[in-house]
Amino acid sequence: MKIRIALSIVLILLVSAVTAVGVYVISDVEETPRVEPAAVPVPVEVAPVVAADFVHRIEALGTVAAVREGPVSAEISGRIVGIPSEIGLGSVVGKGDLLARVDSKDFEIAVRKAAAQVASARARVRKAAVDIERQRKLVRLNGEQLRLARAEHERLKKLLKKGLVSSQEAERQELAWRRIEEELESARSGERETQALRAIAEADLALADVQLEQARETLADTEIRAPFAGVIARKNVTLGERVAPGQVLFQLSDIGTVKLDVRIPAADIHRLGSRIAATIRVRGLEEEFAGRVANIGPRADQETRSFPVEIFMSNAPGRKLLPGMFARAVIPVRDYPGAILVPRESVIFQDGKPAVFVADPERGVAARREVRIARRFGARYMIAAGLEPGDLLVTAGQRLLLDGARIRVVTRRDLSP
Repeated sequence: MKIRIALSIVLILLVSAVTAVGVYVISDVEETPRVEPAAVPVPVEVAPVVAADFVHRIEALGTVAAVREGPVSAEISGRIVGIPSEIGLGSVVGKGDLLARVDSKDFEIAVRKAAAQVASARARVRKAAVDIERQRKLVRLNGEQLRLARAEHERLKKLLKKGLVSSQEAERQELAWRRIEEELESARSGERETQALRAIAEADLALADVQLEQARETLADTEIRAPFAGVIARKNVTLGERVAPGQVLFQLSDIGTVKLDVRIPAADIHRLGSRIAATIRVRGLEEEFAGRVANIGPRADQETRSFPVEIFMSNAPGRKLLPGMFARAVIPVRDYPGAILVPRESVIFQDGKPAVFVADPERGVAARREVRIARRFGARYMIAAGLEPGDLLVTAGQRLLLDGARIRVVTRRDLSP
């Protein structure tokens, strides 16, 4: 019993001692001041802001095509009897150059026949003219005879009243001038008839002239000639082949001037105008080519919402631009003097408002600054307000920053255009 009491007293003393030590340790810890950890600078990339003249250029891809291209077809049926040796795929021809010849024998005969019909009709016209003149002379002669006969009859009538001539003699004279009057009317009728015959002969001559002209045109169609200067892009005929009207024999392309067909987005189409200069770069060719915007389509494509635009280019000398080539057009549309352009990734948006961070290397901090964006050009924004030339723009690492945050510049970048 005494032993148990002694052990209880010892345990109580031990617990009291441990409690006292714990209270002392805790008190000592609470009295020691807390040390805050130092802020770590954020590594960033910076670039000096520059103001420079900027030209807004539209770039578009397209395909080179001939400005003028079309088929050369046969106009008549027949057999091809001639193709010049220099005419082949890729041959350069001038306007009116002979490309092929159709057998012309039958057409030459038709021309001679039509010419003979013209000659015959012209002879009939001449004969009718002679007949008309003869009838007119006869009319004039009968008219004069009738005038004399009437005068003689009037004279005899006066003498009859005086009893100087017999009534039979006066009646004979009256019958004479009436007979002459009938002959005059017959001559006039003959004149009208010959005039009608002449009109028919003249109509026949006009018809024969038309038939002769048609025969000559058909004969001319036996020579198939280039309607314009260009290059033979396709040849579909061989010597001895029979052709039919409308059959395409050659495909001719005028590549003295070529065009580039491109598509321009709706956002930029209003900035274009005809005669705007363009620079053309063709894949596979080192040199650049000068062109001008020639035609702008008035309607956008339903799928791409882009507008068709044609850029014309001179292809001389050398004719290096060929239909089907792939090319890129660069079209300057507007100058911006003293423009400030920054990378898009350097601009952050908070509550829809654009802002950037500007570095202060001396203090080692970055300041947040709101900006106003004028336009977007591809991967860059044009800044209208909020930045000045010489500002040190944070271009990478800005998304880890707060206003006044400590920074460490690790890279410098050049924003010069």
